[in-house]
Amino acid sequence: MSEYSVVGKSVPRVDALDKVTGAAQYGADVHRPGMLYGKIVRSKHPHAYIRGIDTSEAEKLPGVRAIVTQADVKTGRSVFATDKVLYVGEPIAAVAATDPDIAEEAAELVKIDYEELPVVQDVLEAIKPSTPRLHNDDTKDGPARRVIKARLKKLSDDESQDHSAEIEELTAKFESLEDEVYYNISAETHTEAGDVEKGFAESDIVVEDTYVVPRVHQTYMEPHVSIAEADSSGKVTVWASTQGPFAIRSGVAGTLGIPLTQINVIPTTMGGGFGGRFGVALTHVPAVLLSQKTGRPVRVQMTREEEFVDGRPAPGCVIKLKTGATNDGRILARQALAFWDSGSVSGASIGSTIRVRGVYKIPNLKVDAYGVYTNKSGTTAYRAPGTPQVAYAGESQLDEIARKIGMDGVEFRLKNMREEGDQIPAGAKEPKVGYKETLKAVADAAGWWNREKGPNQGWGVAIGDWTNGCGPGGIYISVHEDGSVRIFHGSIDITGTDTAIAQIVAEVLTVPYEQVTITRGDTDSAPYATGSGGSVVTFTMGNTAKLAAEDTCQRILALAAERLNTSADNLELKDGKVSVLVQDPPRSISLGELAAYSLSTTGGPIVGKGSFARKPSTPALAAQIAKVEVDPETGNVRVLKMVSSQDVGFAINPMAVEGQIEGGTVQGYAWAMMEEMQYDEKGNVNPGFVDYRVPTSADLPTVQSVIVEVPAPNGPFGAKGVGEPPITPTLATMANAVVDAIGVRITELPIKPEKVIDALKQNGK
Repeated sequence: MSEYSVVGKSVPRVDALDKVTGAAQYGADVHRPGMLYGKIVRSKHPHAYIRGIDTSEAEKLPGVRAIVTQADVKTGRSVFATDKVLYVGEPIAAVAATDPDIAEEAAELVKIDYEELPVVQDVLEAIKPSTPRLHNDDTKDGPARRVIKARLKKLSDDESQDHSAEIEELTAKFESLEDEVYYNISAETHTEAGDVEKGFAESDIVVEDTYVVPRVHQTYMEPHVSIAEADSSGKVTVWASTQGPFAIRSGVAGTLGIPLTQINVIPTTMGGGFGGRFGVALTHVPAVLLSQKTGRPVRVQMTREEEFVDGRPAPGCVIKLKTGATNDGRILARQALAFWDSGSVSGASIGSTIRVRGVYKIPNLKVDAYGVYTNKSGTTAYRAPGTPQVAYAGESQLDEIARKIGMDGVEFRLKNMREEGDQIPAGAKEPKVGYKETLKAVADAAGWWNREKGPNQGWGVAIGDWTNGCGPGGIYISVHEDGSVRIFHGSIDITGTDTAIAQIVAEVLTVPYEQVTITRGDTDSAPYATGSGGSVVTFTMGNTAKLAAEDTCQRILALAAERLNTSADNLELKDGKVSVLVQDPPRSISLGELAAYSLSTTGGPIVGKGSFARKPSTPALAAQIAKVEVDPETGNVRVLKMVSSQDVGFAINPMAVEGQIEGGTVQGYAWAMMEEMQYDEKGNVNPGFVDYRVPTSADLPTVQSVIVEVPAPNGPFGAKGVGEPPITPTLATMANAVVDAIGVRITELPIKPEKVIDALKQNGK
C-alpha cells in the first residue's frame, strides 16, 4: 500500500546475517563451565507394570555423577513413570555423567523389571469394551447415549407433569445401546446446531465416508535440548530451545515447586518448532533435577530417534463424516464423529473438530469428538492444530458431492460460503473476511476456469480456515542519540516476526527500517510475552509494538514541543525528525538531537512502552489448487502445478508471508503424500529419516503464492496471523487432485504409490 513507507514492503530478516554466518547460538552451542551431560532412561515396552528400578550398576560406572527418578520430584508432579509405562520411550529415570557416551552407557545399565501388558494401538479398537483400560476413569457415553442421558435429566427435573412412561422407555433404550459406550476416552467435545436428521431428510444427496489421517512429526531440524544450572542459592537458569520461555518458566516452577523469581529461562535460537516446542518435561525438567542434585550445569539433548519415540507429534484421527446437499448445490446438513489418537495422556486436537463446518452456510450441524488413549507418546500442536485433518475429511466430501451433482468444485464452494453478517453454525456472526476473494484469486491464478488435463492427470481444489490466537505481551522502545531505535521484548522469533515488529515500529516512528534494532531478553529481564504459536506473534506483539511506538511518539512530541518552544499540536513527526507545522522560517529537530537533549531533561531518556493482551481476531482463509499426474504403473504422483492463495489481512512483509505460504503448503503436501508415523505390534515407531520419509527438493512442487488482503479490524495495520492457514487445505487438495486423475478416492493418508495401485486394482482400472 503506497501510503506506507516500511510496512507492506519486502525487507531482509533482522537475523539473516547471524543465520547465514553461523553466529546464531542454538541450544547445542551453549557450553557452561563444568557442564555434565544428561541422558534419559526410557521404557523399552509400550505397556507394562514397573516392578522395580535398579540403578546400582549405573551408579558404579566411572564418570556418573547422578541418577534421578520420580522419587526426586518432591512435588509429586509426574515427570518419570513409576508404576506403569504407557509407551515405548516413556521416561523412567535420567542420568548425568561427565561425557555423553558415559551417560548413554549408564542409561543402558539402569535395570527395569517389567511385567508386560497387552498393547492398545488403534483408536477404533481402543474404544471397545474388550480392550484393556490404559487409565481408570476413561469411559464415556457415545453420542446417542449422551443425548438420551441429557433428555432423561431434563424429564426428571421437570415436576410439572408425569414423565414416567417416557423415562421408562428412554431408560430401556439407553441400556440397550451398549455398543455406544466408548472406552479409553481422554476427552470429549460436542456441538449441535439445527436438526441434522431433518437436514438429511430434505437432502437430495447424502454422502458418508470414513477418513483416516496418521500421526506425523513436526520434523524440525534441531532436536529438543536444554541446559540447566542450579546455583547454591537455589536459583535455576535454563537455556532452552523453545517457542515459549515464559511457559517453560511456569512449567518448571509448577512441576518442581520453585518460585518464579528463582527461575530464569534464556531462550536460544530455535531450529524449527511448528508447535512442537512448548513441552516442559521433555528435556527442561530432567536437566533441572540433575543440576540440582549435582550442583553443576547439565545438558539434556534428545537424539533424532528420541524425537520420534518421545517427541510430541500431531495426533492422528479417524473421522466418520456425513454430508447432505440439494441437487442445485446447497449444503443442508453435516454430521461428524471423530476419534483422535491422544496417546498416553489427555490431549490431541479434538476441539478443532468443529472446523469440519468450514466456512460454509450449513444450517444443520452435529459434531462429536473424542480423544482416545493409546500406547503411544502424547501429542501436541502442529501448525493449525487439528485443522488439516478435519479439512481433509470435510473438503474431500464436498468434492465428492460436487462430482455427483455435476457441479464445478470452485462454484460449489463459492455458492455455500458464508458472507459478512451470516450466522456461523454453532457460533457468532460472520465478520468481514475474504473467503470468496481468496478462492477466486487462486482459481484465476491457476487457470482453473480454462483447465486442461491429459491422460492420468487431475485437478484438485480445497480450502481451509484458521483464526489466529492472541495473548499478552509487553515491549519497550528506546531512542538513541544517533537517531537509531532499539526494541526490547521477550517473544521468540521463528518465522521472521522480529522483522515484522521492527517494520511496524519503523513505520510509526517514521525512521528507516535499517535504523531499528531488536533485542530479545530472558524471562528475568524482558516483559512477559505470549508463546510463539497459533500465529499469534505478529498479531499480539505487532499490536504491542504499535502501542509502544505510539507511546514513544507522544514522548518525542512532548519533548520537541519543549525544545522548539511550541505546542505538540503544532508538530509533525516525519522522516525521522520533528518539524513545526506553522512557522516561518521552518524549524525542525532530528530524533538523534532530541534523544541527546533528553539526557539533560527532568523527564530523562526517550523510552516508550506498550502492553497488550487481547482483541478479537478475524478468520483467515487459505485456498489451494493442484494439478497432478499419476503413473498407473508405479502409482507415483507428480505435482505439475501448485497454487496457494491466502487472505493475510495485510502483508507486513510480503516476502516473509510468501515464505510462510510456501512452507505450509509443502508441509501439507508431505503429510498428504508421504509422511506417516508407523507403529508395530510392539509399540516401536519408525524412528528417523531413513524410515520416516520427508520430501527433498526433488519431490517438491514449485508453489505459486497469491496474497489476498482483506484487512482485519484489530490487526496491526490490518494484519492477520499467517503461519497456520497455508497447511490447512493441502491434504484435501492433493486427495481431490488424485481422485480427479484416477477416478478413485483414497480415504486413508498418506497417498503412497502402493495405495494408488491397490485402489486402481480394486476398481478394475
